[in-house]
Amino acid sequence: MTDETGVAAQTSEVSEVTAETESIEAAYRVALDSAVRSLSLREHSVYELERKLLRKGHDVEIVGRVFDYLTKHDLQSDARYVEIYIRSRVNKGYGPVKIRQELYQRGVAEIDLEAQLTESGEFWIELARGVLDKKFGRCPDGQKAWNTQARFLARRGFPSDLIYRVLGSVSS
Repeated sequence: MTDETGVAAQTSEVSEVTAETESIEAAYRVALDSAVRSLSLREHSVYELERKLLRKGHDVEIVGRVFDYLTKHDLQSDARYVEIYIRSRVNKGYGPVKIRQELYQRGVAEIDLEAQLTESGEFWIELARGVLDKKFGRCPDGQKAWNTQARFLARRGFPSDLIYRVLGSVSS
């Protein structure tokens, strides 16, 4: 009789462990599905996607497993995210300072940024000129207009040395 009780207890423990394992696997599949769905809409940095999954209530260990899978299968890449994000912001007329700041806020490492933001000075000058032409259509004709255009470029994330090169001095 004791053998039957011992076997029943072992069977009960095994079924509890199996149920717990199945529960963990189900939670992993839900988290992975959520991550893949988010990535199918747009690229996300690791930091963004991790915050999103944790906000949805997924366990930290499960989120770690999800990132292992995503990295192994190249479904998530910070380098790809940075490339797409920079292209998008450049197309909207933003400068390197603003783009760098926005990417820092999204948890992207400095190493990933520097490789992508190393366009030539001439590239950023042409971009700034294009943004100014679209917004103002003419060169500044006085101190007030120069200040207005300089502030506009600064808000767009262009460094001050580049602003001076684009706008020149007021007297010229």
